Amino acid sequence: MKLQLPAPGETILAMLKLPGEMCNINCHYCYERRKPYPNALMLKPEVLRKFLSLCGGRPLAVELHGGEPLLIGRRRMGELFAELRAYEGPVTVSMQTNGILLNEAWLDFFDREWPDIEIGISLDGDEQGNAHRVDFRDRPTYRKVTKALELLAARGRNVGVIVVVTRRILGRAADVLDSLSRFEAVKVVKLSGCLDFNVKSKDYRTPNRQSLQILNPDGVGMPGWATTPDEYADFLIEAFEHWSATRSYGAYVLEPFFSVIRSLSGLPTSYTSFSDRKEPFVVTLYPDGRIGSSDELTMPGALLGSVDTATGMDELLTLDSNPGLRRDLSALLDKCAGCSHEASCRGGALPDRLRFEGTGFEEEYCDHRRKVIDHVAAALPAAV
Repeated sequence: MKLQLPAPGETILAMLKLPGEMCNINCHYCYERRKPYPNALMLKPEVLRKFLSLCGGRPLAVELHGGEPLLIGRRRMGELFAELRAYEGPVTVSMQTNGILLNEAWLDFFDREWPDIEIGISLDGDEQGNAHRVDFRDRPTYRKVTKALELLAARGRNVGVIVVVTRRILGRAADVLDSLSRFEAVKVVKLSGCLDFNVKSKDYRTPNRQSLQILNPDGVGMPGWATTPDEYADFLIEAFEHWSATRSYGAYVLEPFFSVIRSLSGLPTSYTSFSDRKEPFVVTLYPDGRIGSSDELTMPGALLGSVDTATGMDELLTLDSNPGLRRDLSALLDKCAGCSHEASCRGGALPDRLRFEGTGFEEEYCDHRRKVIDHVAAALPAAV
């Protein structure tokens, strides 16, 4: 399997880190706080304008991200939307938020400024599972987020929910899915693996002492919130069985299974983990003008350039400006050659695979993918 590069005119995902790492909550497992942010900055219109000029009219799928993107405020957000409306190419916009700041005023703003925005909410299932998502006094945030889901339903909006699969929800897939299915607004649930490894305290900037206590003291091995790939696979299979048994596929889409089924059927998917279109199709714009590859990759290792030094998007998308990153990602995919599941697995999540390099979990990562794919294929023999 070879690292695929975007052809001219192909859509790329542009992640905009509106407030950088700044957030109104303090999740224990937050990966943004492990990145270097030289200053506490908000993304300015002029920086976005320079970035868009580099894109040259290429179709963009823009995702507003953070930290917490709503911290930028409606005035600044409106200025950024004005830049996006002025872009010469097609643009779609989505946003990933913890939902706590969502209110009627924000939804009125989106209805006016960008009515088609897709909203994603971060919520780790039920109240027990969400316990790693706390405020800066270690207080739970669950009920504040569920109020946002109720408001979104009242406004007739559908949302997707990202569930980070931590140790707190292992063995409780049914509880997690049932808790989310009761919210009318939730139409997509994405079960995202928390496959952290070797997270060191010195690299983890947080005022939350509990985060550092949950970490292994020496930063070697899995932090207390993380799961092994095999544990993640078992949770996914449990979730698939419950989703199927309750016939919930008519109520909400469950990822990664929608993408697994498409992949088994030879169809494309936008879910990077099961797509041929991986990191070269993703760029991340930081408030200080740095441009990186996927935001799930560590910085500065994923740095591609900046709005002030890049001459065009093509040099960034080919990873020519970071040959080491291109070499490392290509090497991972080279290992897929000859695998019985290459066509359906499509290489997995490269940031996770890079994270496991040298840890002894490399084979388990591949094994867990085969385990999940085989389980779905057995349940859906017509798909293979």
